[in-house]
Amino acid sequence: MLENKMFEGIHYSRFIASWVNKKGRIYKDEFEAWLRRIVINDKHIPEDVIQEIYELGTNGKLELEASASVFKF
Repeated sequence: MLENKMFEGIHYSRFIASWVNKKGRIYKDEFEAWLRRIVINDKHIPEDVIQEIYELGTNGKLELEASASVFKF
């Protein structure tokens, strides 16, 4: 099970939501490049944390994705 950890007091899901709200889909190279440029409290996001954020953002549950794709309001 993936955990919504924090980096410098910001939950991983906030990085993901910020990206998705402005860019839409997560494309690995572009998303990771953006994360590498972020500096919080004079700290860059370490590579292992970037990988955890990416994994959390792209590891959906297939049956939930299928449900979301056919949902109509």
